[in-house]
Amino acid sequence: MTQARYWIAGCAISLLCAGTLSMASAADPALEGAVRKAVSQQAQPWLTDPAVVAAVKSQNSKNAGIAQAKIDEMDNKWKAAAKAGGANPAFDEVSANAVSKQLKQVVAGSNGRIVEILLMDDHGLNVGQTAGTSDFWQGDEPKWQKIFTGNADLYMTDPEKDDKTGAMLTEASVPVMDPAGKQKIGVAMIVLDTAKLGQ
Repeated sequence: MTQARYWIAGCAISLLCAGTLSMASAADPALEGAVRKAVSQQAQPWLTDPAVVAAVKSQNSKNAGIAQAKIDEMDNKWKAAAKAGGANPAFDEVSANAVSKQLKQVVAGSNGRIVEILLMDDHGLNVGQTAGTSDFWQGDEPKWQKIFTGNADLYMTDPEKDDKTGAMLTEASVPVMDPAGKQKIGVAMIVLDTAKLGQ
């Protein structure tokens, strides 16, 4: 789990449309608009990319009917390895998969606007990621719940200063849709540098 900074989800495929807003605190309308625009411009192309959609659907199929006890077991192993700071085979597998490599290219080509991406399936389990996370399961957190099981298409928390870079970062959580069936299949979290949203 990355540090909570700022969450926003746009409307499924058309991320600029007006929709239900859910947030931890009152959002700055100007910032909300800037994030909405940035998410639409920076995320819409890859959110609907067949390879991204296929990766989420494949993991959904693989984990269909998975028991919560199994999710907890996988999550606990991931968290223990992350806390110990040693080898984490599960993280290495996700971080090195094809969709993670694709998302890392998205981050690299964003001119610094996108800092990180985390792709989650219909259980809240990590499908692809561009940076480390302290846990494997996000299904118990608002970034997944408000978008996948809630009725919000926009979830926001306040921006926070990154300890390493000093940048004010926002996190945007958006639904991943299956263009064919028009149904929600997962959630993508996108971390944005607020200073670069208008560039």
